[in-house]
Amino acid sequence: MNGSLLIGIGVICYLGGRGILIGFKLKKQKQVYWLREVIHFLFVLYILMVVSVTLFPLALWIDFNMQNIKFGLNLIPLVGIINDIKQIGIAYGGDTVFMIRLIIRNVGGNILLLMPLGVLSPVIWNKFKDFKNIVLFGFVISISIESTQFIELLAGGWGRTVDIDDVICNVFGVILGYFIYKFSFKIADKF
Repeated sequence: MNGSLLIGIGVICYLGGRGILIGFKLKKQKQVYWLREVIHFLFVLYILMVVSVTLFPLALWIDFNMQNIKFGLNLIPLVGIINDIKQIGIAYGGDTVFMIRLIIRNVGGNILLLMPLGVLSPVIWNKFKDFKNIVLFGFVISISIESTQFIELLAGGWGRTVDIDDVICNVFGVILGYFIYKFSFKIADKF
């Protein structure tokens, strides 16, 4: 199963289920908050996309190999990013531009990955309007992603890494998203 199929099936299931619930609400003449429905749909779509990007395609052959773990695991904070920076001008035949783009894509991608979580979660759930709660939520989500990737790595999955730097960047992204949320609502309150 690939990630696109997951997104398609997930969207169809969500829209079908929500459509039935909205139909019941309308039949009972209850109010439907369409903006809330759109935000919930965007959140579900976002979660499906995160799962698609981080866990698919599933590449498991149940072939436990210590080499996978040796090369696919980094538990020392920032060492991977620092090592990549040290490789600028050396790795990939000295292609500096390629290496810089690779670092930006890795670090930036991990920051951007969970940034919407920091924006959308406080809009949907009041408990995530608290800074501590949203940071903890982001941390738990990021650790869950890395733990699942670790299981893939153990099962012989190729192309997966488990990296504490990803967790740091993911949580930083959640924090940035939370500040975007706070800033946006502060501006909206002025109008």
